[in-house]
Amino acid sequence: MSSVFVHSIKVPRLYKTAAKIVREVRENGGSLKSLLYKQKHPNVSAIFALCFNTLQKEVQLDHLIDKTNLLKNEPRLDVWLAKVLITELLWGKKALESYCKPIKTILSYEKCLRKELNNIDKETLQTFNKTDMSFVAVLGKLFIYSIAMFTLPFGVFYGVQHIMKAEFHVDRFVINCVSVFAAVITVNVIIACYVYQALHEPDNVAEIKAIADQPSKDIKKARYTRINTLLLQLKDGISYFQEEGWILLPRCSSYERHLSVVKSLKKPNYIQDFHIPELFVFPADTSFYDYSGYQNGEIILQDKASCLPSFLLNPKPGSVVLDMCAAPGMKLSHLAAIMKNSGKVYAAEIDQQRFSTLCKHVEVIGATCVETINKDALTLRANEFPDIEYILVDPSCSGSGMLDRKLVPNEQKCAPNRLKQLQSFQVFLLRHALLNFPKVKKVVYSTCSIYPEENEQVVDEVLENVQNAYKLVPVRELLKEEWLNFSSKTYNCSDKCLYAISDVDLCNGFFVAVFERNFDVSLPKFNKIGSATVKKEQKEEETKKNEKSNGKMNITRKRKKCGNGKQAIKNGKVSSKSKGNNKAVQKNNGKPALKRKKM
Repeated sequence: MSSVFVHSIKVPRLYKTAAKIVREVRENGGSLKSLLYKQKHPNVSAIFALCFNTLQKEVQLDHLIDKTNLLKNEPRLDVWLAKVLITELLWGKKALESYCKPIKTILSYEKCLRKELNNIDKETLQTFNKTDMSFVAVLGKLFIYSIAMFTLPFGVFYGVQHIMKAEFHVDRFVINCVSVFAAVITVNVIIACYVYQALHEPDNVAEIKAIADQPSKDIKKARYTRINTLLLQLKDGISYFQEEGWILLPRCSSYERHLSVVKSLKKPNYIQDFHIPELFVFPADTSFYDYSGYQNGEIILQDKASCLPSFLLNPKPGSVVLDMCAAPGMKLSHLAAIMKNSGKVYAAEIDQQRFSTLCKHVEVIGATCVETINKDALTLRANEFPDIEYILVDPSCSGSGMLDRKLVPNEQKCAPNRLKQLQSFQVFLLRHALLNFPKVKKVVYSTCSIYPEENEQVVDEVLENVQNAYKLVPVRELLKEEWLNFSSKTYNCSDKCLYAISDVDLCNGFFVAVFERNFDVSLPKFNKIGSATVKKEQKEEETKKNEKSNGKMNITRKRKKCGNGKQAIKNGKVSSKSKGNNKAVQKNNGKPALKRKKM
């Protein structure tokens, strides 16, 4: 028999897709965001919410499945599908609508599941109502020890006070002794409470409550919505939001004031972003998936951090731009809007599936100036694209700044080897952009990472490669000093680059560096290895040569030392040659020979 359910009515695609994604995240360490991009399901928001809730409630789900013996009684039921369905039933829609076998199975356990869910908090309360003799014993010992340590010395002193009266004033001793005794009792009670809690709270209940009560407001990100000015003018977009019942708040005078307003945003209020005019900020829990403007591409859900690279690149209408890693197309569409669909934007993407997503997005948003290229950006050459003036480099990275990853429990950090591989690729791609396109005026490098290995260290290495052909533009000047977080001054790039910090800027974590061409200096020749790497290798080679030569010199010195004052011995006898030498020495009466005899 098959080990899985065989049924005529299929499981709804939403649940199957969510179960597949959750399995990949947990078993293979996949990225939730990347896996969502690969799915072709039309309702991406619903899948994300379901996957996210399932991952957050995983400890509770394991507890419920264990207590109800669900998988023991139903061995053919897929564990990940079961978790997704239970999540939907208990915390999502709170209902399951289908006659397929897995859903019917979960519904048959609904009463048991809800009962066990209610029992989680009850178990905690019941534990505190039980009397445990081991705890009483511990508390008793603690109390006796405290009395012995603090109270007995005072009792002894009180017993001999009549002897001490002549030397010490002990008139208020009884009051002081009572005060100390009361303090000891109070300390004992406080310690007893902590000991009791440590001994009695079950580990699994504590862990379940910690996960269940984990508030998403710990890292609160606002909902950012960009008006797609390719299809909808800014004033019409504001009118559209007004028709939907939203009230636009006045613009703030400073960025810090703007952030304080964003933190306290509540429906029906929204505000225009402080830096990017076409971007608007709504309360964190706002959903736009049912809005007609979202469905037809007039409004785009794009985080502020993702808007910053295109905004800082700022190509003029009529320019020629290259987006080296274009999918899924958010930054690309923003570039097209900044250029007012005038000019040309080349969008390169190597992955076939992501390229397909990119093409669909370009069509929906009405970006007629975009030409998509299904190629590796590293293979693009200036003779194919001779007029490129602006380049956006947003390569693959660890994604350590993405809030979606931070909110997923047990999300692992990027391994050092993986980080090193990413850094090598990022350096190579950025050098390719800077050195292989001679007409380029400006290049923006960005990552959704908060690791210096992918940010400042990449910029420093590339700056050494390009010498003075490019300069790093201080981002604080581009934003008119209205920003709070910058790169570290411990690196050569100093504080000229920008960091978006989730807790501060209320958006995803991001890094942006802006390079500007200095046409007074010719471009260095592009070396696939990189001058910094070459110098490093040259130093290593020189070190090895020096070590070798030093080794040879030491060996020669040792040989010379061994040869002086020693006879050449062969088979235990002095050789004839050495005998002759000895005779010559004897003839000179032990005096050193002034001239070497010709042989």
